[in-house]
Amino acid sequence: MKKNGAEKVAFDLIVVSGVNSSLPHGVPSDKRIENGDFITFDIGAVYDGYHSDMTRTVALRSVTDEMREIYDIVLKAHYKAADMIKSGNSIASVDSAARDYISEMGYGEYFGHTTGHGVGLEIHETPTVYHTNKEILEPSMVITDEPGIYLPDKFGVRIEDMYLVTENGCESLALIDKELTIL
Repeated sequence: MKKNGAEKVAFDLIVVSGVNSSLPHGVPSDKRIENGDFITFDIGAVYDGYHSDMTRTVALRSVTDEMREIYDIVLKAHYKAADMIKSGNSIASVDSAARDYISEMGYGEYFGHTTGHGVGLEIHETPTVYHTNKEILEPSMVITDEPGIYLPDKFGVRIEDMYLVTENGCESLALIDKELTIL
């Protein structure tokens, strides 16, 4: 990040694997990454005073059917939320799109945080992207879309991008693929 002009990291970066990925904001530890682990990277930088935030979950060498299913549900929830990011839509509709889908798939109790937040001069700004927030999206707002499922004592998956709200939709500010990556 620094080689490309970042002033500093935007927050304490998170890299967790295996069971530690089951904690939405897990703390890095001395745990060794093992074959079959999900690895979650929550990263961001500050450039020209503005913050960025992105999360990807990847796997090492293999995934179980359950891991693939959870990843696919989170990815679809992420896209459903992104489809609602448009000037004139309520912020609640963004959260509800992801949250309702995850609940329909039977994992609602394992999605325990908001779908996102504003980002700008601070890493967490208003608006909070949650189903109770009735504010209306306006052009030039920047919000995150970061649904997740966290299975206690097993693993977790979160996929996060920042989106710029436009008149007709949104523009993703992340260029890294979201499809399941197995290293």
